[in-house]
Amino acid sequence: MLDAWEVLEPAVARVWPKVPDSLSEAERERLEAEVLVALRALEAALDQAPSALSGAPGDGAPGNGAPDAVEQAAHTVAAAFEAHPPLGDLLAAEFDALTEGRERFGPDAPPPSWDTMPRSLLVPVLYATDRAPATGNGGPRTGPGYGGERGQLSYGQALVNVPDDHRVGAVEKPRWWRLHFRTNPARDTHLGDVSPLTATEFAELARGHHLPEGAGGPRSALVFVHGYNVSFADAAVRAAQIAYDLNFTGLPMLYSWPSKASVTDYAADGNAARRAVPYFQEFLRHVLTDTGVDELHIVAHSMGNRVVVDALADLDTTALPAGAGRLGQVVFTAPDVDAEVFRQLLPRIVRQARGCTLYVSTNDLALAASHRLAEHPRAGQAGPSLVVAPGLDTVDVSDLDTGLMGHSYPGDHRSVLSDLHGLLRHGHGPSQRYGLARVPHPDGAYWAFQP
Repeated sequence: MLDAWEVLEPAVARVWPKVPDSLSEAERERLEAEVLVALRALEAALDQAPSALSGAPGDGAPGNGAPDAVEQAAHTVAAAFEAHPPLGDLLAAEFDALTEGRERFGPDAPPPSWDTMPRSLLVPVLYATDRAPATGNGGPRTGPGYGGERGQLSYGQALVNVPDDHRVGAVEKPRWWRLHFRTNPARDTHLGDVSPLTATEFAELARGHHLPEGAGGPRSALVFVHGYNVSFADAAVRAAQIAYDLNFTGLPMLYSWPSKASVTDYAADGNAARRAVPYFQEFLRHVLTDTGVDELHIVAHSMGNRVVVDALADLDTTALPAGAGRLGQVVFTAPDVDAEVFRQLLPRIVRQARGCTLYVSTNDLALAASHRLAEHPRAGQAGPSLVVAPGLDTVDVSDLDTGLMGHSYPGDHRSVLSDLHGLLRHGHGPSQRYGLARVPHPDGAYWAFQP
């Protein structure tokens, strides 16, 4: 018989909808953090010792009881609920009912009520966009919220459902993320509710999300700027996924410019990226002066780097009013920007930021195609045109297996995400990050992942 502790998570899922009505916001945040970590530990322990799980919970007899790790994690979950009557009683009742049903029917024909609802986190992504609002549901490629037509600058919040990947020992979720149990196991990371906000509401929501002064160091935000052929929905999902994978404890943000989300609209997307520059500058001013952010990190991908490079080259964020936030790390990933133009504009950018990092590759087929179209190398390409410059840490990912097109590695490749984690979470320079080797270059030196 399957171990009875395996029905604990379905029991928690059944009780969870009652939690908001029973606890204050602060109590719920603490309970979510405790339960999430304990459930991750419970699943890991169950996976590691499935053959030993043949006894009833609480039976300490040798050979019959669950391993100590399983018992400890399960009791941690139960204790978290018991601290908030009557939630503890509700959990015990649901656990007993599921256990009784399992014993009665056996594991071969489980009733639907046994199914564990997949656990996920609802990640709020604060966004700004110069897309026009979509009509209807936006269509299959654009999703809810916004399509590919040009609009004016607007703000909002998007909720993204990110399945929990059971990483034991992962940093506890930021307090503004919500623990959620999904009923549909077939769905992966996806965009949920999209709520437009005024600029004032956006700033107030950002301020409300921040930790109190002195509680967690600088109040930070991470804005993701997507590339060509990307819908609003896909951009929001990617912003949430990067924040999740980096265990980023600040505010995830997105700037979404009106990409057509079509592979045939490269030229139109290029024009839309250029048009987005003044809107992105207005967004930066708003975040740095009105939201309480102390430090804003920027991660741009592909054509989105055109928006970021042009905007920062023409905006001195250090000249904003006293008390404004500052730029932290500015990260250019696979930039589809003319390499010579990038070199020319870079000095105006590096003096504003705490650090600037460029990720490049010789295997990026998307940039190779852009190179052919433009007849000039792109800043995201390694090789003879490699950009090495003062104030810039260039990282070559060519020796990594970055997939068929070699262009989406910033969000897809574990080694690159790990490198970004060291940079954005800890502020580590290249010499402090794992797997990078210093390579001499006529213009100084760059860094490369080891094969």
